[in-house]
Amino acid sequence: MNTEKNKPYHHGNLRQELIEKGLEYINRCGVENLSMRKLAEEIGVSPAAPYAHFKNKEAFLESTREYITDSLTDALQETLEKCTHQERILVELGKRYVFFFHENPFYFHFLFTTVNNDLSTNKAFGLFESVSSQILSEKDAGYSGKEIRNKTIAMWALVQGIVQISLVDGVFNKKRMDKEIEEIICSLEV
Repeated sequence: MNTEKNKPYHHGNLRQELIEKGLEYINRCGVENLSMRKLAEEIGVSPAAPYAHFKNKEAFLESTREYITDSLTDALQETLEKCTHQERILVELGKRYVFFFHENPFYFHFLFTTVNNDLSTNKAFGLFESVSSQILSEKDAGYSGKEIRNKTIAMWALVQGIVQISLVDGVFNKKRMDKEIEEIICSLEV
């Protein structure tokens, strides 16, 4: 008799499934309570299966951070490629950042509460900083390198704060959220 429990696990991308379920588990129980054995149990695979993808818990956590930042960087890059109006690029990147984490709150929670997120190695910030620097240096405002860096960090901090606020129910009107977030982003002059 082959019950649901005895069925072999078949999955096209076990590594991604481990990361996604691991994020859910961490959100529910905390990173300190996660073990590779518990993660395997959550997914219904053998206790050894996660080790085919991650050497240990620390490697899993690092891979998860990388998975999230790569996904965010891809989303920002896609937005950058689709944006046809130079003057809208920073606004569109900011909105995409907010909505990426609003749609994936476990990602936000993991990156900014459980793992040291070093901006100097963050690919998404690197992309944003590069675009921001290019746009701000082309302006006739004569910004110095330090002013450009400060404005870039201020813009990043703004969207970071908007994400945190967007995860609180009742702050934004769900039907107007896109418009409200755009208005807030545009209120920061660059």
